[in-house]
Formats: sequence, C-alpha cells, structure tokens
Amino acid sequence: MSDPAAPTFESHSDVLAGSIRLRTTEWSCRDGEARPAVVALPGVLAPRSSLAPIGRLLGQHFRFIAVDLPGLGESEKPPPTKYDYSPARVAESLTDLMGGLGLARAHIFGHGLGGAAAIHLGARRPELVRTIALASPLGPEGAFPGLLRLLLAPVVGELALGQLMSQRLFSHQYKARIHKDASPEDISANFLGVSSPASRAALLALLRNSVDTRSIIADCRRLRCPTLLLWGREDRLIPLTLGRMLAREIPGTGFEILDAGHAPHTEIPEQCAELLRRFFSGERAR
Repeated sequence: MSDPAAPTFESHSDVLAGSIRLRTTEWSCRDGEARPAVVALPGVLAPRSSLAPIGRLLGQHFRFIAVDLPGLGESEKPPPTKYDYSPARVAESLTDLMGGLGLARAHIFGHGLGGAAAIHLGARRPELVRTIALASPLGPEGAFPGLLRLLLAPVVGELALGQLMSQRLFSHQYKARIHKDASPEDISANFLGVSSPASRAALLALLRNSVDTRSIIADCRRLRCPTLLLWGREDRLIPLTLGRMLAREIPGTGFEILDAGHAPHTEIPEQCAELLRRFFSGERAR
C-alpha cells in the first residue's frame, strides 16, 4: 500500500467539540492533493494510538484522523455529572468534532464502543457520513461478558474496576480477551489511557450507558450509507455469532470474517488497511 513518493506525516491537535476538548492524531500526505477524510474511533480500552498501524497505511490515501473518546486517552475528562457518557452522546461530540475540523463529510471507522457511536452518527446525521466501517462494534445483545457485567453493578463496579486497574491484571485481561499478542509497549499505552481516576469514572459511565443496546440496533436498521463489518473469527469479547446477528440488522452491509481476535486492525493491520482502502475508495462491500 505504501507509496515512497508520498510519505505519511503525523500530527497531533486538540479540537473543541461542543463542550468538550478531544485529542486527535492525523496521518496524511503533504503533497497538495485533496484527499477524503477518515475519522476513526477506538474502543474504550485503547487510545487513538491503537489506530496508528492502519493510520500510517491509510494516510497514504486519505486524511486519517484518529480520536480519543471523551473521557479517555488524552481527551478531556469531565465528570459524569457534567457529560452524558453514552454512544449517542459521543456521536453528538463527533458531529461537533467534524465541524471543528472543517469536515463537511467523512468516512467513519469505529471499533467496539467507538463503532456504536459511528452507528448513531450514520443513522442520525447521514449527511455527514460517506461510508461506515466497523470492527467488532458494540451492539448485539449479549455483548457484555461476565467481567464487564460485574463492572456495571453499582458500588461493586467501582471496586472491581479498582482491582482491574492494576497493570498486571489489565495486561492479563487485555491479552485474554482483546489481543493475545499485544506488545508490552502497546499494553502500557492502553493502560495509561484508562488509569487515571477521571478516566475510570468515564469508562464506567460509558459501559453503564451502553449495556442497553436497543437504540444501537434501531439505528443499525436506519443506516443507508455503504457499510462494512470486520469481525475476528477468534473474537473472545464479542463472538462471531453476535457479529452475524448484527450483520443481519444493517441493510446491505458487507461482512468480512478475518483470522484475528477482537481488534483485527491492530492484529493484522496490513490486511485490514487494504480492505478499508478498497471500501473507502468505492469498491462494493461483499
């Protein structure tokens, strides 16, 4: 995918998205050619840096802009009493972010809970969205395994998260459920993004506001833009069976099953980037 005549540059910026400041990283070429934008949202247990492997590749062809979710990574972390941490509210902030970036329309990529926000955006603000690609998005009923359900319980959830927020246990759970071959450096970066007290409060609020997925499913049925689902055959967080269920709810979606786990864009970035390049470039989803 690389073009040595058009090197990819990386830049970081803070963007005011309505009432909240969001941190972004952009990968793009500085050759004077106007390219379509891709706005990319990670899941809740990974910062925008987890999108770097595909960002560097897709930056050869698009303005690839990765965003830390509200309350996580290096984005602003207002308390849950002042910001409604839910996929629908994240989608509203994404709308404001696109305005702040001067984007009239963009391709959208979302992973996990970031994928749920992308679904809401596409259904409720279709004029902003060219296409949507989703990697194991939150949405199917039953997508919360036992550990996550424990975090949803009042009081108990705070205690459980406090235990999870030891780096050793976080590393164990991340490798067990998300990316078994993740490097120590990547796991440390992911842990740092959710380890502060403010991030923990935001993470709990995001999870608790996402357990009822009926609005996500309803918005899946309203999507009319070209849509592509990527799902890992070995996903241990949201199994492939749930991916097949979700695919049936999205009109005309393409569905790619990959030899990966929950985060195919970090596990097999070159294959994912090529699939996304073709899809964002207008090739029909299968």
